[in-house]
Amino acid sequence: MITHDITAQFHSATRHVTAGTLVKDDHFSLFEAVGALEIGDPKMDSGCLEPGESLDQEFDVTKDILPEELIWLMDGLLNREEEDFTTQLFNRELLHKFAGESISQIAFEALIAVGESQINPQLKDAISARLGFRHEVLGMLMKHTNSEAPPSSHTTTMHQSLDAQQKSQPLSKPVSEAFSTKLQRRLASTVPPRPMVTVSMDQAWNFWHQMLDDCSNIFSVRQATHSQDLYIAYQIFAYSSPQPSTYPRALLQMFLTNENLVGSRIEPSYFLEEDIRSLTLPASQLLRVANGTYGRFCHGNQRVADTMQEFIDRFEHNFVNLYRALCLNSCRMRRTFCHALLEWDNLQAQVEELDAIIQEAVHEQPTPYLPGSPPTFSFSLSSWIYHHKLNVLQLTIQMGFELAIYAPHELAGMYWYLSSICDIHLSHLERISHFVTAKDTEVKRSKMTPAVKEKAIKECKDALDRLYKQYAWIKATQLLAGTMHGIFVVLQRYGVFVNQQPLYSSDMMRYEIRMKPFLGLSIPEPLSHDDSEREVQMQNIDTEEILDQVTGFSADAKKAWEEVSKTTWNMFPITNDVNHASVLTERRTADLKDCLKAAIAASLCVLSLKKVLKNDAWKEKAQKEARLPAPGVKGRWHRWWILPALPPV
Repeated sequence: MITHDITAQFHSATRHVTAGTLVKDDHFSLFEAVGALEIGDPKMDSGCLEPGESLDQEFDVTKDILPEELIWLMDGLLNREEEDFTTQLFNRELLHKFAGESISQIAFEALIAVGESQINPQLKDAISARLGFRHEVLGMLMKHTNSEAPPSSHTTTMHQSLDAQQKSQPLSKPVSEAFSTKLQRRLASTVPPRPMVTVSMDQAWNFWHQMLDDCSNIFSVRQATHSQDLYIAYQIFAYSSPQPSTYPRALLQMFLTNENLVGSRIEPSYFLEEDIRSLTLPASQLLRVANGTYGRFCHGNQRVADTMQEFIDRFEHNFVNLYRALCLNSCRMRRTFCHALLEWDNLQAQVEELDAIIQEAVHEQPTPYLPGSPPTFSFSLSSWIYHHKLNVLQLTIQMGFELAIYAPHELAGMYWYLSSICDIHLSHLERISHFVTAKDTEVKRSKMTPAVKEKAIKECKDALDRLYKQYAWIKATQLLAGTMHGIFVVLQRYGVFVNQQPLYSSDMMRYEIRMKPFLGLSIPEPLSHDDSEREVQMQNIDTEEILDQVTGFSADAKKAWEEVSKTTWNMFPITNDVNHASVLTERRTADLKDCLKAAIAASLCVLSLKKVLKNDAWKEKAQKEARLPAPGVKGRWHRWWILPALPPV
């Protein structure tokens, strides 16, 4: 490489330009100018070489290597972190041109060749274990491509192979020059070099064990036979601890709409109608029946049929996206939910117009919802949307606790907001239950044929059962959120976790930033900062009264979570392998136990706060020693319920 020092030429050229003159070259873009500034900076220029350093990689892939070095290289390929490379290929092709069967055959032939070699038996077994593992993993991936579940014995074999590889790892000999960041010099020159992520082999072995288990457990999610059960199954899988890695989550997303069938069983439009029927429109003739036709209302009124089709077309994609979002990692999931909230809020306003069209067309008669209240319509479609929007809103708030988005002094406000949203949701579920019960009464009094009536009554019962399960879960969440709100309000009155009043912000600005994902919602309408502050801080209630109130909340929360624990995750029968479904049951049971532990710990925390109501010495000590346990640390009973670690009373 020939270099030229252009410093003297540059100085000579600038002498002819007066100070302050703007020099512009139409052929020298801003992009090139920034790129020129980065030349020679090792942090920004992937082509920058140290004195005596070569441009090319120093490892020769054609030279012979020792068996010990081969073991190290094969292990090294198992702990490389190259996630970004798979989404940004820089014009490099992966191995998609080669059939999986061909690669599998090569691995099998290599396995035979190693077995026939004359090398040390220990080294031979170590290399054979690594080749066999690759052969098995490739077979698993090929089955996943065909939406098939590998037999459980297959997964067991791979776990055993990983254990054998881990035991033989000390036999390896490092070849450090084999993995180098110099590869980036052959990529796009405008991409800054990224440091190589170092992952220990112990982390790599654990990662592979977890990923194999996650890949196997994915098929438990596919056992669900109804939209509601499938959503819960996706939630259980998404909230597993530790969180599933990228490949299992991507695989689950692929299975969601494989061959344009949700869960490999039903078209997206029917999937949407199935969920509506099981919540707000049981035994309704507005929805299509199994043969793809509409009920008699739609046959008699083309306007109703068109309205229902318009609704299905609008929401088919959005509804499936709720499931798809659960396949993302926690950060992206919450960000996606924030966008979905505004989208569903806009669609809810539009669907209220469709509800009005249907009410007029089918001559729906309004009924009083509450004693003494004016008659009202059911608004079945917009009620269904509102229910799911409140679900997403609740999850978005709760994931903020999991991701440590909220500052310590904001926890009281966010737990109050969560409790408030749950209260709104409970009222909405009661309203839906009222109209479903009215429909059930209407069906029982009707003159349908026995078979049709029996089916309609079952649909109403299933809808009421679903509403009860939803109500029980949200009620438990509301009570525990109310308890947490009271605990943090009392702690702030004790001088713990108070706002430090930073110089460059105000309470109003912080409130707007924190509530930004929710301020654009038309319903439920968020409170102003002043109103919210008044509600959160309970300004008109003394501390002792708050503690008495929270004591009742904590006791009720414990009972509510015990009640939820008695229910099953699925409402409808599951298909195929019962063992797969038991995985979901185990994970849900473990999660509910953690919620119950949090409720018990919250009640104990309230008792402690009562004891120190007038203990100024303890309060001063708590101001210095109180902390919030991180997820996974002892004292953090559940990722959504953050109980502070306080000094002993």
